[in-house]
Amino acid sequence: MHRRSFVAAALLGLAALTGCAPRWRVVTQASPDTFVNQRYFAVLPVDYTGLRVGDQPEAVYLSDQDRDEQQSFLTDKVTIDEEFAKALIERAREEGIEVAPADGPTSAPFLIRPYIASLEPGYYAVVSSKPSRLILTLRITTPDGKVLDEIQLSNRTHAPNPGTIAASSDADKLTSGGRWREDARVVGALAARYLASRVDP
Repeated sequence: MHRRSFVAAALLGLAALTGCAPRWRVVTQASPDTFVNQRYFAVLPVDYTGLRVGDQPEAVYLSDQDRDEQQSFLTDKVTIDEEFAKALIERAREEGIEVAPADGPTSAPFLIRPYIASLEPGYYAVVSSKPSRLILTLRITTPDGKVLDEIQLSNRTHAPNPGTIAASSDADKLTSGGRWREDARVVGALAARYLASRVDP
């Protein structure tokens, strides 16, 4: 093998091993690519219909919580939505794509519809921990709801080692809500990256 080809192959292999490959799973894609050179999209609020928390339906999960914990969880859902949209909008802007919160079905030529079916809170107990997990289905549709693209994105966030907590963002990850917010930021950025790959393939 030519040395240059060998180096290129080695770099591609390294990228795959270190996680540089796209971190989404394609369910369906419009073909030909409908979004080439499109620069305006609108994002709807996260849809939580049928949400499961851990291995339980949301209602069952909430029934095991006290009133303060229930309110905290409802607040977490709102901030997950906010952090996802903020990350998506900011990262898309860096790619020259305008994404705005939808104010109706005709807000933009294409609508981004995020749907979260599963949230795993994880836990933190000093001596042991389990990461959170957020699974999001992202659909890009026409204003009348026709699905053009659908992908699945997910992220896990580990609680930090208590001996290394140096910033408020690290301390935030000690709570399930904080870990979910980090998951939402990562998934929002990934969604922007996917969008850019379709707009400018």
